[in-house]
Amino acid sequence: MKYAGSWFVGVVLSLQSISGAEFSRIPFHNQNLFLNGLNLAWHHFADDIGPNPATPDLVHFESVFSQLESSGANCMRLWLHTNGANTPAWNGFAVTGPGTNTIADLEAILDLAWEHRISLMLCLWSFDMLRESYGTAITDRSMAILTDPTYRQTYIDNALIPMVSALAGHPAILAWEIFNEPEGMSNEFGWSGIRRVPMSAIQAFVNRCAGAIHRAAPGVPVTSGCWDMQAGTDVDGHTNYYTDARLIAAGGDADGTLDFYCIHYYDWAGAAHSPFLHPASYWGLDKPLVIAEFYPNCTYCTNQSYETLYQNGYAGALAWSWTDTVPQSQMLEHILAVSSAHPEDILIRLEGDPLPPVCRMVWPAGPIRIPANVNLTLEAEAEDSDGSIAKVEFYEGATKLGEDTQSPYQFTWSSVPEGTYILTARATDSENLKGTSEAVLLRAGGSVGVQPQRYEAEAAVYTGTIVVRNSSSAGGGQYLRMTDDGTITWTVQVPAPGTYPMTIRYNLYYGTPKTQYLRINGGPQMLLVFDDAQTQTWLTKTVEVGLSAGSNTIAIEKFWGWMYFDYIELTLPTLCAYGDLNLDCQVNLEDLAVLASGWLNPYEMSEAADLSSDWLF
Repeated sequence: MKYAGSWFVGVVLSLQSISGAEFSRIPFHNQNLFLNGLNLAWHHFADDIGPNPATPDLVHFESVFSQLESSGANCMRLWLHTNGANTPAWNGFAVTGPGTNTIADLEAILDLAWEHRISLMLCLWSFDMLRESYGTAITDRSMAILTDPTYRQTYIDNALIPMVSALAGHPAILAWEIFNEPEGMSNEFGWSGIRRVPMSAIQAFVNRCAGAIHRAAPGVPVTSGCWDMQAGTDVDGHTNYYTDARLIAAGGDADGTLDFYCIHYYDWAGAAHSPFLHPASYWGLDKPLVIAEFYPNCTYCTNQSYETLYQNGYAGALAWSWTDTVPQSQMLEHILAVSSAHPEDILIRLEGDPLPPVCRMVWPAGPIRIPANVNLTLEAEAEDSDGSIAKVEFYEGATKLGEDTQSPYQFTWSSVPEGTYILTARATDSENLKGTSEAVLLRAGGSVGVQPQRYEAEAAVYTGTIVVRNSSSAGGGQYLRMTDDGTITWTVQVPAPGTYPMTIRYNLYYGTPKTQYLRINGGPQMLLVFDDAQTQTWLTKTVEVGLSAGSNTIAIEKFWGWMYFDYIELTLPTLCAYGDLNLDCQVNLEDLAVLASGWLNPYEMSEAADLSSDWLF
């Protein structure tokens, strides 16, 4: 069936044309979405669609889609042929059709998904197609379509194109996915118990299938699920097997490219490949990147894994899996948290849909410190442009503190224990749509003090003839020796614009005076004169520097005179208020950088501060 009319809005944006912040989103129904959902990935392995009269189990799918909708999800990943045991239809090694009931069953699942405003990423095949335990009847014909262009074309012509064409325009199809982790059946990366083919055969299969899909359903994205970063990026000595050029070279189809990347992550890959510890930009990819499989409670995932991926610039988070070992409630909790914090990037909205409410924290409106064990009255504002506000709930992290149904919306938190908290307010309107305020960082108790932020010279970016030297008298045990030329550049994060004291630790080993340039954020050069009488000892010089909110560069450029540089220190005071109390305090920059975009990344917090000692706030 071809879909048209009011039911089909269509994918009309080009992924290739997205830039800036939108580069980390997937176009769908005139929106740019952060994919927020999970993997089913199957109810009955390789048997959710096709000739089995018991499929599809729509009662099961109804339950899943309903819970996803209630949790603010927008996407689910569903496997189709998987190992080829039940679909497509075969005659020896040749594919003769999609298989009895395959298209009708898939259409029924898609219809049900769209009733709950859930999109589906449809994964055709998995490395399981060459799993030896399934027997040679399955693996021999899988080998044929993977390695023989004639048999491959029977699949494309007789199964793939009929499926894609029949469902072209269905509003629930977010993307077609060629493979799940094909690297597992490759010569280069293959796993025990799996037959092998070269990556070039996998690339050619992806290329030819992607080209066929693009022509059968123009505008519908195509992707493929890569098992780890080492096969999906060119950084750190790896190879991205799925670039446009490499796919076209392998298969020869100019239309056979991917529209966005899907890469998976599990603990075995360690910190080096963790998307939770690296921004999406780190991998040097030219298209949006979805983390399409991960355990939300993995070692390097943080306890807000979806939010961390959102903040790190990825295009989506799809946890593994409804049918596997992660508790479903845990996945739904993560999905709800990120959807509530960023509904504009997640909820699928069509023309005529009601708009969610807007909610703002009035008190506290920004990061504050209060004495421990006092009462704190939280207050929020909420408004709804096309309905009314039913209630406003107040949260500390994922814990509901209380609610109010009348404006002004307030709740008094009694005897706030000593600790660090993340506060939000969530408004619910008459259509049961929700809007969440930006998060506010609260510190109850702890001693108040100003602590400078130190930036070692050897950790900066340096050029020219500048070299690192070891010394037990230098901070961190090392310093930089500046001789004939060069520049030392530090990058620092600042919570608010202002003029801040900066202390430079240096050594005039070769006599005095010496003069160098100081440049802030690439601006005009300013002279720094080091004219102390002492030589061959570590000294400090403090100057005032004007910095902007957010990221800043501070550079010392060679002008005249050989010198040693140990570090710079910045003191970044702010004012934290509580009632009639005014407390001077130091802001933890890593926490506030994350908080500025709506949430605190617990991993960054644990790395940035030892909260058992004097708090850095």
